[in-house]
Amino acid sequence: MSVDKKILEELAHISLEGERGNYEIEPFYTKYPELDRNDGYQAQKLRLDMQLSEGQRRVGFKLGGTSLAKRKQVALELTSGAYIPPDAPTVGQLMDYMRLEEDAELVLSEYIHPKLEAELAFVLDRELFGPNVHAPDVMMATAYVTPAFEIIDSRFRDFKMGGKADAIIDNVSSRGFKLGRVRKSPFDVDMTGMGVRTSFNGAFTGYSAAGAVMGHPARAVASLCRTMYEQWNAGLPAGSIILTGAICPSHVLTRGDRVISDFEGLGSIWVNVV
Repeated sequence: MSVDKKILEELAHISLEGERGNYEIEPFYTKYPELDRNDGYQAQKLRLDMQLSEGQRRVGFKLGGTSLAKRKQVALELTSGAYIPPDAPTVGQLMDYMRLEEDAELVLSEYIHPKLEAELAFVLDRELFGPNVHAPDVMMATAYVTPAFEIIDSRFRDFKMGGKADAIIDNVSSRGFKLGRVRKSPFDVDMTGMGVRTSFNGAFTGYSAAGAVMGHPARAVASLCRTMYEQWNAGLPAGSIILTGAICPSHVLTRGDRVISDFEGLGSIWVNVV
């Protein structure tokens, strides 16, 4: 860790207050350019501890930068300063208050500048732990997979972040998620060739396949497990919801939008923006 813990606590608090107060904050890397990936995860852990101490509950994890399309979008549109490619997909925490129930609408005024991503979610029925977890282990530990939306809403001004730690400290921009209705064993769907298409108000904005996520989305979950072990000596508890990352680039949400994503062989997921 290259930055004093008190500074990391301050940055974690600033990020969390920006989320709670629904306001933008300034990038951290401009004041602390020495922040590295390890600093980012230490600060994210402090942020999580603040939430847990207040009675909030963690229900899962999210991954960022698991598809080439999303990495390209981050490099071209969401970066302040020079783009620094991450060494591995980034990891964030899903909290209970983030979940949108099946028929819930997304209330735009509750966010800063939200974007939506279609993702494949895994739900575990047993714990995964350690540095040697790989895709077959993930498949065996998964109760089911289901379509998902993630609502990302970076607290940083103009949705731009920089350096190696900004996004990690800010919980990888996570703000909300919604799960689909259809649940299937990962062995009952095509985990690489499953087509995914997303439409906004009837116009298609993205076509891809589940395999866009690291060649096989179970690899993303394995990467998450290894990062949690490396950074916090922690695992993925049974029951965890895991969002494996954007299959296509994220899309800005506006009031009146109706978003639908179709997952081949796994049903659809939708949300209305009000």
